[in-house]
Amino acid sequence: MTLSAIYKFADKRNKKILMRVTMITEVDFFDGNFHKIIDLVSANIYWKDTDGRYLGCNQHVLDQFGLKSSEEIIGKNDYEVSLFAEKELVRFVENDQFAHKYGFFEGEEHVTINGKTVTYLTKKKSFYSNTGEIVGIMTTSLDITNQKKLIDLERKKAEEQVKAKQIIDVVNASIYWKDKEGRYLGCNKYVLDMAGVSDISEIVGKTDSELVWNAISPKLMEVDNYVICNGPYVGEELMTIADGSELIMLTVKNKLVDSECNVIGVVGTSLDITAQKEAERLQLEAQKFALQEKEKFIQLAHKVAHDISSPLTALTMMMHTWDELPESKRSLIKRATESILDIANNLLSTYRNEEQRAMSDIEQRQPLLVSDLIIQLMSEKKVQYINHSINFETAIANDAWFAFSEMQTSQFRRSLSNLINNAVDALDNKKNGLITVRLAANVDAVVVKVEDNGKGLSFDMIEKMKSRFCFTAGKENGHGLGLQQVWDTLEFNQGIMEIQSTLGKGTSIQLTFPRTAASKWITQDFNLNLDSIIVILDDDESIHTAWNLRFGPFLALYPILRLHHFTQGQEVLNFFARLSPAEKEQVVFLSDYELLHQEKNGLQIVEASAIKNATLVTSYYSNPKVREALERLRIQVLPKQMAAIVPIYIKEEGEKVVKNACSDLSKPNWLSKLWKNLLQ
Repeated sequence: MTLSAIYKFADKRNKKILMRVTMITEVDFFDGNFHKIIDLVSANIYWKDTDGRYLGCNQHVLDQFGLKSSEEIIGKNDYEVSLFAEKELVRFVENDQFAHKYGFFEGEEHVTINGKTVTYLTKKKSFYSNTGEIVGIMTTSLDITNQKKLIDLERKKAEEQVKAKQIIDVVNASIYWKDKEGRYLGCNKYVLDMAGVSDISEIVGKTDSELVWNAISPKLMEVDNYVICNGPYVGEELMTIADGSELIMLTVKNKLVDSECNVIGVVGTSLDITAQKEAERLQLEAQKFALQEKEKFIQLAHKVAHDISSPLTALTMMMHTWDELPESKRSLIKRATESILDIANNLLSTYRNEEQRAMSDIEQRQPLLVSDLIIQLMSEKKVQYINHSINFETAIANDAWFAFSEMQTSQFRRSLSNLINNAVDALDNKKNGLITVRLAANVDAVVVKVEDNGKGLSFDMIEKMKSRFCFTAGKENGHGLGLQQVWDTLEFNQGIMEIQSTLGKGTSIQLTFPRTAASKWITQDFNLNLDSIIVILDDDESIHTAWNLRFGPFLALYPILRLHHFTQGQEVLNFFARLSPAEKEQVVFLSDYELLHQEKNGLQIVEASAIKNATLVTSYYSNPKVREALERLRIQVLPKQMAAIVPIYIKEEGEKVVKNACSDLSKPNWLSKLWKNLLQ
């Protein structure tokens, strides 16, 4: 530390007195004015002889060390006075010896007073007798402790600023700070590079409007003003830099305050996220493309399933007329038909669109066509366990095809699926394993029974199931959650469960739910009058052949009945336009939903026709949008797979006569079994 640096912080008055005191050493210090002067000085002044014994001191020394008078130190050396620590005494003696040898000494001395270290700026100078002989040393010590602290703080602050500048210059982001008017006060090297300048002087004092990204300066100023008034801001900025590149910057800004917390501007950090944003854009495009392709595939799957189900529906409707075929050939046709229908049903189930999935997740309790759900689920299970030697059978009683129960569809579906999975586990890879799902119904209840010919359950296990005790029945990775889900379904849907099992023979689990009235949207039968006009709209010719077989017996018995077939929606509308109002009242209109390569679908044709007795015959009946439109238009629907079993009635002289109902179609008996594997 130089003397000039110390004096910069010293009191000007004391500095002048100190200089005067050092000059007085050249005159007679026994002059009475000398003592008056040095007692006024706020610095330690003392003088010693050549042996280091004190000859005198000013009042400041006495006050500093708690002495009453100079008599307490006169004639004593530093060791005898015992005011200082030993290591300090050694240093003082060395400084005195230096002054004796060279006539002067200037430097810092550190003294411990009352446990605190005090730093003095000390000047020592020899003084002489009248004969020119050195007789002692005059010492002046000025307390510069506070000034030293200030200098140290300034030095540390400067060092920290240098370090901070070095750090922010290597940060891979722009860091900057501005005043309230938007003028730059400073920045790191990253900002200089963006602006295409080499020195910070080309940035400081300028606003954004004077820099290369001036095009967005109004927005930047708006954000700065927001930060000054409201506080932190986070956002994205698109800016052009010196090399012409466009960058997307993620910016964080906050208030810039002084030491007294007054807002003096803004400080900001901007990170280049251009690459990340481009990656996000490409990812979104890829996801969008994947979703589009998935939706196309879903539509294709539905179309394929629909195209398969239509001719197979017709084939099934005609099967009961093939009594002349040998049983072996009829069985072969039946098995082939079942396999093809399973493929179609699995397509429809696996590739439901996302809207349908979301609807199932929030579905409330509603009337459920139980037979339809069982048929769908069994088709899925056949595909799921295609590599297992398991036979799946569905047995639906004639009076249960149109049985409804009010429940949450997805919940019941999961429960039934869990029971079937448990049945598969119970088979334990048994050869010729058989799982049968039966559906029966009476006036009050719908009964679903899952049977297997597996290893069976012990009495203890059955009791645990009845008491809702979770167990895994020996499954290594099981948690018993499937049974818990079944119990929840029973509880929420007013169901009961009965269990029968014999070890080594198999298990039967029966679920019983209250039966509810059929939904208004479902057609349970067709009612004809003798003068009815039956109109069929379907783009598949095989369906028309099948309907001819269903209505053929009535046409033979009652020639007054009329049956008209159409494949084009507009043609059927033209036909209706030629009918009188009375004739329109006689129409029984059966229309498919999907009409390929036509402007309107079957639902739109039905709506445009304004025919009151209209039914949509389709595999799309479970589509929520189709269902909503049906309810809005008060139009009923018949699942296409039930076209072969729906009862047909005709009024003859005021009486209702049953013709071609399910009981008739049970000949041969395999026909009713065939529909157990149909889906939509």
